[in-house]
Amino acid sequence: MSLMLEYYVFYGFIFETLVLAILLMLIPYFLYPKLVNLIYKYKSHDINVNVKPEVWPSVDIVFAAFNEETVIREKIESILALNYPKDLLKIRIGSDCSTDSTDLIIEEFQKREKIIDFVRMNTRSGKSNIINALVKRGKSKIIVGTDANIFFHPDALKEMILPIANDNEVHLVGGNLVYRGISKNLLNNISKNEKLYINWENDLKNKEGVIWGSSMGVEGGCYAIKRESFQEIPFGTLMEDFFQTMNVLKSNKKVVFAPKAICTEDVSNESNMEFKRKIRISQGNWQNLKYFYTTVLTNTFPTGIIFLCHKILRWTLPIFFFLGSLRNIIFSFLQGGQLAIISIIFQILLLILFVLFPQRILPKALSNFLKPLSYFSWMNIALFLGLIRYLRTSETGIWQPTTRNKL
Repeated sequence: MSLMLEYYVFYGFIFETLVLAILLMLIPYFLYPKLVNLIYKYKSHDINVNVKPEVWPSVDIVFAAFNEETVIREKIESILALNYPKDLLKIRIGSDCSTDSTDLIIEEFQKREKIIDFVRMNTRSGKSNIINALVKRGKSKIIVGTDANIFFHPDALKEMILPIANDNEVHLVGGNLVYRGISKNLLNNISKNEKLYINWENDLKNKEGVIWGSSMGVEGGCYAIKRESFQEIPFGTLMEDFFQTMNVLKSNKKVVFAPKAICTEDVSNESNMEFKRKIRISQGNWQNLKYFYTTVLTNTFPTGIIFLCHKILRWTLPIFFFLGSLRNIIFSFLQGGQLAIISIIFQILLLILFVLFPQRILPKALSNFLKPLSYFSWMNIALFLGLIRYLRTSETGIWQPTTRNKL
């Protein structure tokens, strides 16, 4: 084969793979969101939450804690400060054998606050087991799931309850999670980019809820669900919030987003901890895909289509990137010659140096320009590593919290 022909065949092959990857990426990150925005323009923009109920429903706020001494005091205080009738509120906390002062702090509150129900597990049990146990201890009409590092604004609970009170078809409401504790000196600015991504994601979920009553996912740190719709979480499930979301949607009930239900999350400024958290989330995504992949066929519209376009294509995108890269590498070596070898080395160096670590080798202005692309790349790497972990390990649900900020 002549050098010129080799050149066209080789780069034609690379171009074909690249185009396929871009098309797959455009659906979940551009085309589907654009379609949602277009439909949203012609829909009523507000879910009816104007009518306050004459009697507010009883609520159990449940969460698991493991070594949360840095944030647990503020967490409980934020719940006690909620603008909600205290006689209708119960705080149920399960400690997963904490080894720091978490339990002592909870017990301190329990002595003076009768609405606190505290349970210490005898052995490490995992979040799903703890949540299941706490839910069984109550009989409230509404269950609110949260995390130890999520802090409620005073009106957050009422804002989550209002959509349920105004529409009998609404069985699950997601709160609006706002990040705090973002360090200006964080090398990779993961928290900053995460904030931008979450805001975009929440806007999409809100519009899905308004249009179809099918917000694709709620934040595990702040959601309200009717007790009748709560499903026992399978052992080892990592993303119980999405598990509940899909079960509600499968039952043809509504899931919506409450923009005014503000909760703040203490975000770790350690980039490696945030990356590990994303891997864990990805692992949980694959668990839920195993549970609910048939929804695309059995509940095709709107749930199945939304699930496919909003979630499944995002989760599987790293697989296509990996297979495309592997395909190119194999083809390059089969072609042989210096051109193939140099091209492979160049692609790898380009990815590592300019995309994954732009701040280390590029001028600040150019580095800042590439940071969103760098964040997107790291996010997809975490998705792929989460798949590998899902395939290699059996999950117990036992977790290690990310490092909390001392604010």
